[in-house]
Amino acid sequence: MKCPLASFFGRASLCLGILAAGAARAELYDFPDEAVMPAAAEEADALAERPTAAADHRHCGTCCKPKSCCKCLCGPSGRFWIRGEYLLWWTKGDSLPPLVTTSPAGTPRAQAGVLGQPGTVILFGDEDVNDGARSGGRFTVGTWLDDCQTWGIEGDYFALGEEVTEFSAISAGDPILARPFFNVITGQEDSELVAFPGIVTGSVNVRASSDFQGAGVRLLHNICCRTSCGHKICNRNCHRLDLIAGYRFLKLNEDVVIGEQLISTDPNGLIPLGTRIDLFDRFDTRNEFHGGELGLLSRIYRGRWSLDVLGKVALGGTWSTVTIDGATTVAVPGVAPVDRSGGLLAQGSNIGTFSEENFAVVPEVGLTLGYFVRPRLRALMGYTFIYWSHVARPGDQIDVALNPLQLTPGPFIGPERPAFEFRDSDFWAQGLNFGLEYTF
Repeated sequence: MKCPLASFFGRASLCLGILAAGAARAELYDFPDEAVMPAAAEEADALAERPTAAADHRHCGTCCKPKSCCKCLCGPSGRFWIRGEYLLWWTKGDSLPPLVTTSPAGTPRAQAGVLGQPGTVILFGDEDVNDGARSGGRFTVGTWLDDCQTWGIEGDYFALGEEVTEFSAISAGDPILARPFFNVITGQEDSELVAFPGIVTGSVNVRASSDFQGAGVRLLHNICCRTSCGHKICNRNCHRLDLIAGYRFLKLNEDVVIGEQLISTDPNGLIPLGTRIDLFDRFDTRNEFHGGELGLLSRIYRGRWSLDVLGKVALGGTWSTVTIDGATTVAVPGVAPVDRSGGLLAQGSNIGTFSEENFAVVPEVGLTLGYFVRPRLRALMGYTFIYWSHVARPGDQIDVALNPLQLTPGPFIGPERPAFEFRDSDFWAQGLNFGLEYTF
């Protein structure tokens, strides 16, 4: 005869054994011990953080806009992300006209430093400047607005370090130094002497600078999510496509400053011996872009590796401001210095502040390779290209045609040159990005 009490304890022992085995198995996944391999431990952690693919197959493996949250989410765990990157970029240089020239010793005064004359050499200008490698940084933060990672918002700011090109030359007369220009009175190339034997000693300095930065804020909306639901952790083996819509801001500030310090050494010249002349020309440009942007961001995750492909375009307006300024100080020995407006290529005919607005297009493409060093920490390396269709550059605003009568105190006769005319061009920046991204 079977004992009912023994039967009860037998069944209870069997149930407790089954529960204990199940608990041990759950503990292996949720709280891996040191005996578990590192990769398996990370997968177990991620598995504990979000539902598994087996929880819901309704949308996994398809491109869909689910009405309910697909339990197999695309991408790393966490609602927030923060990214910091080091930028090594190159930008399109600013094209400058010939600004400083020299000639061999013995060149006649009328031909010294004149473009097109035998022996004339351009020391600075007639080239692109500020087109070398530039370091910078980019900072990005974002958050998902829902648990399904369907809607999100992201903002970023980047800046490149100021790029500066400088040139300086000083001479007591040999070598010859000059600043070339086109004489609109004679209709021929001409020059202003900075240093020439027995006439003048002096120095000339040129500084060109460039500063580029930008920012943006955008909404992200997932329009496609493909996951491999048979993978142990589906958010590490998936592909998502997000629509991007937002606001883009860019700023480009540049200038070119040319300075001279001259001392007359001609005892028989029109300018008294020992007279000191200091002058400068400054060409400054400020560009700001404001517009709306639209694009796509594709993200592919395969185990520890990821690949982001970005393509977007912004449409809006560029507000450009050009400021031209110049001044001359003449100090005759024994006489108080006299200041006047205008240098050499900045005269009353083109000095001032001028503004213009243009429609502009700013496309951007990016490619970023990532590696998860930890479940929530991703190392990044990528490439970015940004194009800006309309900007004002300082080199384009320099008019080298000059009416030399503006340099003398006598009556002004002839064409008003140099003249100002808005000249715009395009601008681009491209380069490599290295950084880290943390999700939480």
